[in-house]
Amino acid sequence: MGTSKGYLPPTGHLWADTKRAVTAMDRNNYSSSSIDKALSNFSKANSSNDSSGKANSVIGASGAKILNFAGLVGSIGLNPALDQVGLSHLRGNDPQTIFEGLTDYFSEGTNSFQEAIANQAMQEHMQEIMGSVRSAEELEEVFSKMEADTFVRDYLIKYIETSFFANFAEKIHSMCDSITETIKMQDRIKDFIRVKISENFKSDRLMDIDWKGREGRQYIKEKCVEVWGIFEQWGELN
Repeated sequence: MGTSKGYLPPTGHLWADTKRAVTAMDRNNYSSSSIDKALSNFSKANSSNDSSGKANSVIGASGAKILNFAGLVGSIGLNPALDQVGLSHLRGNDPQTIFEGLTDYFSEGTNSFQEAIANQAMQEHMQEIMGSVRSAEELEEVFSKMEADTFVRDYLIKYIETSFFANFAEKIHSMCDSITETIKMQDRIKDFIRVKISENFKSDRLMDIDWKGREGRQYIKEKCVEVWGIFEQWGELN
């Protein structure tokens, strides 16, 4: 996803600082420090954007739906879980059709660019989870073994990645000499995001959250804000 022509990015010094920091990554050969600074500025600019709260809400709602469904699969099985959430028509279909139907079910509104980013993050993360699934039995196993803490962490890693590249993939590509180099630099940024969040993510050992209700949505939304805050610390630590 590149920056949409209809998308108006944040304005002011925070966004200007972010663009300069992204340019500086290239000058510094995408060193960890330069990536860290770019993500810090991006997080601060994103937090100042009014629509970021809506995107966090989309992540909270879709993530809670996924975990609620996973809990149902773990307790009553795939087909009864499909019945429970109103997807009985997916019973007996091939795994790809079931997966596509579930992805539609997990999706939330996309009335803004930020919300579209959140939805894309959900779709990409689900594709990664389901990448090796070849049967309904394997699909059931994936959901029944889903651990809430791990899912939330990995889901938010994907969200931060998607948000950053939605805004800066085209700029990064323009600064690289080839598509091969672009992919290499994007992978370096993704690795940094993954390590940074993994090392600083607070595991809450989730057990009794009601993923079907407001509690689950609010929990993931708050974790989303918490993860954005991990990157904002750059200016205080460097």
